[in-house]
Amino acid sequence: MDQLEPSRQEAIRLLSTAVATDRMTVEQFESRLALVRQAPNRATLDAIVADVVPSGGFPLARQTIRSYASPGPGAPVEPAELLRIKTILSSSKRAGSWTVPLRLEVKVVMGELTIDLRDAVFCSDVLDIELDVLLGSLTLIVPAGAQLENQCEERWSATTHSIRSTAGAGAIGLLIRLSGRVRWSSMDIKEKPRKGEEEVSGWRRMLRGGDG
Repeated sequence: MDQLEPSRQEAIRLLSTAVATDRMTVEQFESRLALVRQAPNRATLDAIVADVVPSGGFPLARQTIRSYASPGPGAPVEPAELLRIKTILSSSKRAGSWTVPLRLEVKVVMGELTIDLRDAVFCSDVLDIELDVLLGSLTLIVPAGAQLENQCEERWSATTHSIRSTAGAGAIGLLIRLSGRVRWSSMDIKEKPRKGEEEVSGWRRMLRGGDG
């Protein structure tokens, strides 16, 4: 086991709090997160987060943490209340194992963004996502069994919601609520099982002769 793991998680918690309180951009967070994961010692970790360590301390909201990707002891980091994701004139993707805050604010302007929540760790049973998509493309992949409510204002846009790969999936008790605006854009919502579960389902279909 990596002896630096507790220190790495503390550094990630500090970075998560900094980006949630607008003391750091999402791009800076992702760059420093990569450095934290590669840091060889505690001194390097301290240097990476030196400018975001609070002098007098600050409160963090403690929420009940659940992982809908797989059963386990909980999230790897303290969850933030808010995370802003911006994609402007570019293409980006957020996927894999990451701690989702209580609320996401997503902005896409003339770009493409994919948010994959299948392997994410959630800090609440309800996730609110506020969208501002203009002349862009957004793909949202949610775990099988999640309930989704789309309350977005859509103008001159196209939205698809695919659930064909989740037939028979049981409810997991997660509600995802979409709000905001989607204008002159496309939004593709896909409900999918985890990648490992997809492979198992594929083998089952083959054993049944391709049915289902």
